[in-house]
Amino acid sequence: MMKRMRLALALSWVLLAGTATVSLAAQISLEATGSLSADTVGQGDVFELYVEIRVPSGSAVYFPDTVPSAFGLESFRAVDWESEAFGDGGILTLNYPLIAFQIGLIPVPGLDVFIGPATGIEGPSFDTGSVIGEWDGVATDSGLEALEQVPIARQAVWIVSPIQLGDISAGLEPKLPSDVLGANWDWLSLVVIVSLSIVLLVAIAPMVRKMLTDQGGNPVLHATSLGRDPALVRWQAALDELDRILSLGLHLNENVEEFYGRSSRAVRTYVEGLDTAWGPSFTSSELMLQLCSGINGSSVNLYGSMDVAEVVKFGRLRPDADSAESDWRVLRNWVEESRTIES
Repeated sequence: MMKRMRLALALSWVLLAGTATVSLAAQISLEATGSLSADTVGQGDVFELYVEIRVPSGSAVYFPDTVPSAFGLESFRAVDWESEAFGDGGILTLNYPLIAFQIGLIPVPGLDVFIGPATGIEGPSFDTGSVIGEWDGVATDSGLEALEQVPIARQAVWIVSPIQLGDISAGLEPKLPSDVLGANWDWLSLVVIVSLSIVLLVAIAPMVRKMLTDQGGNPVLHATSLGRDPALVRWQAALDELDRILSLGLHLNENVEEFYGRSSRAVRTYVEGLDTAWGPSFTSSELMLQLCSGINGSSVNLYGSMDVAEVVKFGRLRPDADSAESDWRVLRNWVEESRTIES
């Protein structure tokens, strides 16, 4: 009886010790520590936050690409990582480069690392079947409660100014304007810079004038300033606008009303520039009558096409695509021939 009791007691101690060992092993396997590459760095210098994680075999590890930004401190670039085998798992080391801009004691934010099973997880692999999981999927992961959260405590670093008290006492101060713009200049370099600037201005001046002529603004005003004939510019502008209207294919897309409206408007704009008396107060019909009596007999065909345009715009007439293009061609031919007649 005593032997049985001793055996049972011994088994209890073994089981208790085994449970404690498993618990301790699990605690050690999920251990993570954080450290800084230096506790004092200069303002604007890059330093590192190192995170070391004990990872059991067959695990997926999730960690952010950068440390959360804080006052006067931010990540310099994305995290780097490396690993090495350790026991039945591995040690994963994360390296977060940081940079600070403030002076004094600056807190380095902590972060959370999550560890879970690697089953079905795709990512870079490292020791003993473990992988790096996708951090973006952690927040939306429906099985987040199945992951083990490992917090990394906040650190602190002392940032010193590049200007020391000794520099100030030694007479450190901003340079005078005479040192920046004065006799200390390298005059040879200054002459070369000015000469190259003049050559560059002379070279690009014709290009600028051409751009002002070809782009933006009123082409008639540009033409006048450069000595070109304004009437010729208006004539070419009307032809270009009519060609552009045809290229839109409005009459092919059952938008005949818009096609006629734009075409007749282009002709009216051109005609109003021929004589100051032919202003926008005239209807298209009245304007065509003035043309018939004022310029040439070829305006008869123009009158017919412009009259069709009026009926299309304000009535229910909807010519087919061929008829619409035929009327457009009458308008364009008249504009094209009007230059010869005027000359």
